[in-house]
Amino acid sequence: MSTIRAPRPRRRVSAISAAAVGLAVTISACAPMSPTGGGADPAPVAEVTDGGTITMAATSPIEDWNPLSAAGDTTGQRQQQWPMYPHTFLSQPDTSIVLNEALLASAEVTKTDPMTVVYEIQDEAVWSDGTPITADDFIYTQAVQDPDSCGDCMAAFTAGYDSIESITGSEDGKTVTMVYREPFSQWRALFNYILPSHVATKYGDLATSFNEGFSRNVPEVSGGPYQVKEYTEGISLTLEKNPKWYGDPAHLDEVIIRYIKGQGEQVTALQSGEVQMVYINPTVDTVEQVKSMAQMTYSIGPTLTYAHLGMKTTGDVMSDKALRQAIYTAMNFQDMYARTAGQAAPDVPLMQSAVYVPGQKVEGIDAYRPNTEKVGMGTGDVAAATAILEDAGYTIVDGKLMLPDGSPLRDLTFLTYSADQTRMDLALIAQQQLKEIGVTIVIDPADAARYSPALREGAFDIMATGTALDLGPLSLQQWYGTGAARSFGYSNPEVDELLAQAGAELDPERHVELMNDLDERLLEDGVVMPLFAYSNMAAYDAKYRNIYVDPSKYGVTMNIEQWGIAG
Repeated sequence: MSTIRAPRPRRRVSAISAAAVGLAVTISACAPMSPTGGGADPAPVAEVTDGGTITMAATSPIEDWNPLSAAGDTTGQRQQQWPMYPHTFLSQPDTSIVLNEALLASAEVTKTDPMTVVYEIQDEAVWSDGTPITADDFIYTQAVQDPDSCGDCMAAFTAGYDSIESITGSEDGKTVTMVYREPFSQWRALFNYILPSHVATKYGDLATSFNEGFSRNVPEVSGGPYQVKEYTEGISLTLEKNPKWYGDPAHLDEVIIRYIKGQGEQVTALQSGEVQMVYINPTVDTVEQVKSMAQMTYSIGPTLTYAHLGMKTTGDVMSDKALRQAIYTAMNFQDMYARTAGQAAPDVPLMQSAVYVPGQKVEGIDAYRPNTEKVGMGTGDVAAATAILEDAGYTIVDGKLMLPDGSPLRDLTFLTYSADQTRMDLALIAQQQLKEIGVTIVIDPADAARYSPALREGAFDIMATGTALDLGPLSLQQWYGTGAARSFGYSNPEVDELLAQAGAELDPERHVELMNDLDERLLEDGVVMPLFAYSNMAAYDAKYRNIYVDPSKYGVTMNIEQWGIAG
């Protein structure tokens, strides 16, 4: 039996040992991607006064108020909605994972056959309307992410939730017992947001409440340190303290999120005082701008989210594996890196894996392997790419690639996100590089409202995006599992089997082997083309304290209740 139980530090969190959670993922302290600090102690907390307001910039307004839906599970929306929900575990700036003791007194794996997990909810944990947080909330949250319970629920994740055989609650609802059909190595990654079941009943059945009720409505109640005070569509979101918050009291009275498209515009707003904080991917220009500002604090840290390109693997031309192989062979990823992330964060290495970032370890095992080398991806080898095409019956005539039937290859659409300068630059560089093999790229710079739907629908041939790897196989399953929310038609039975095996494998060595086998299959198909891990920059008025770069996919607001003004 493995147990997670510890005395409460100030944040009411406790560090999780590797033995307690199955697979502990860290980044090597000697690797370029290593964050400062290598232990599992919570980040230091500075003393601050109570009261005050901070306004932070955000690129994307909330298009979907359900953070567990396929449409709501995006970087900006996750970060904005984190302060309003209960969470079982939290990440720290050093990548350690801690139990959220504001919500839970303990989380225990009490049995391995069948795997049984028991959560003890704090007696004082309640929603902002006074309704206790209980097993019913866990039961609802699991059901809407399990296709067997709700096949029509459009959830971002199903892996893990679909492995839970049963959930039962104690008489008072404060003890939750889950029995799994099979071992699930990433169990602590589940229930990252817990939805209020008593609100769901007002919206209708499972699918209606999940797809419409929570997605379309501004949250009625909060289970976190802040709640919605006011939302002006497309302009701003104002959060105020949740008076029923059961954790250590939040300090700032209000947190205002202003929607400002473009990182340059956000930094300008920081300089003018329109906002007091930005949280962005740093560029040479934005870093220099922030450095020049008086009374400003900034920090740059690595994340477990990485930039990558991807290709559609279905359709009239992209279904041809030879074409995809030629495209990823002709592209020069080192050139892409040098002209984008390498300028602002030269210590961040080029990434040659789609499953681990450089230096990443799993229980002390070196997990990262340069698998792109095995398939010749990103080498910029135009001669090799041309040979692949010619062997498959393609020809290049007057600089234009001709299909095996003699007709010209249509222009390929490259979907990118207009508000992210790095992704825009990657599209332009790819456009230049692919001219060398006769491929014409048309760039589609989608805005926040159109980008995610176009991505899910597969309205592209090539795309640029980012994926968080802090959830291991769960992160990959939502992209590459057959029928997954973001698979845009991709399906490979080998990949499905490897995802299932990796998700159930508790032995760390075997887990690493399975993940790297999975990596090679994905790279060969060209459905993913890894580039580099993102860094984030938090820049804010120097009077504020306890604002950290968080490496996880949930972002800077993870410790929002600690933010405050120096005394």
